[in-house]
Amino acid sequence: MVDIIEGYETEEQQVDAIKQWWKDNGNTLVIGAVVGLAGLWGWRFYNDSVVEGQEKASQAYSDMLVQFEAQGADADTTNVQAFIDGNSSSNYAVLASLLLAKEAVAKQDFELAKTQLTQLQDQNKYAPLNPLINLRLARVEVELGEYAQALTTLTMITEEGFIAKAEQVKGTVYLKQGDTNNARVAFQSAIDASNGRIDPILQLQFDDLALAAQNEATEPVLDVN
Repeated sequence: MVDIIEGYETEEQQVDAIKQWWKDNGNTLVIGAVVGLAGLWGWRFYNDSVVEGQEKASQAYSDMLVQFEAQGADADTTNVQAFIDGNSSSNYAVLASLLLAKEAVAKQDFELAKTQLTQLQDQNKYAPLNPLINLRLARVEVELGEYAQALTTLTMITEEGFIAKAEQVKGTVYLKQGDTNNARVAFQSAIDASNGRIDPILQLQFDDLALAAQNEATEPVLDVN
């Protein structure tokens, strides 16, 4: 199911695609997964209860999101956290946790963002979201100066649609560590994986490194004799 997000260039477009996919197919998936149990404990009862639960979670998420977005720049995340706590078994709690982590980053509360994303690593059962969670977690770890951990987190990202972004973050980590050689290799790998849709910031990062290397190579050696 990774293909439902690979056609979208930004992470927000990917999240929106997943939300729409859940809306269109969520109930069908749940029903299909339990069809083999129908003869054991009553298909109709189970079907009705599952669909009702999914619909309630969907409506609750929509209500929470509308209320949150209406608050604008002064948005309070209390209701978001309350939704997560009250719907921990729902896929919509995962989307709410991503929203809470995003708001924490916007407020530069990177510890809170890391807490949310680390919990998501353990709790998320929807595989197509894993690379998105790991990518955002790695970026937060970079902000916290946890460079070695960020590199470890990035090794978890193997999905083709996320390789370019993962390599770009890896290059940033190496750059912050003063390792320009590995940074250049990582940025080149990111460009190669971009399939022609190169992030302008990535191109600028790579060009700056290339220019610095060129200047260093042509810099005259001072005669100290």
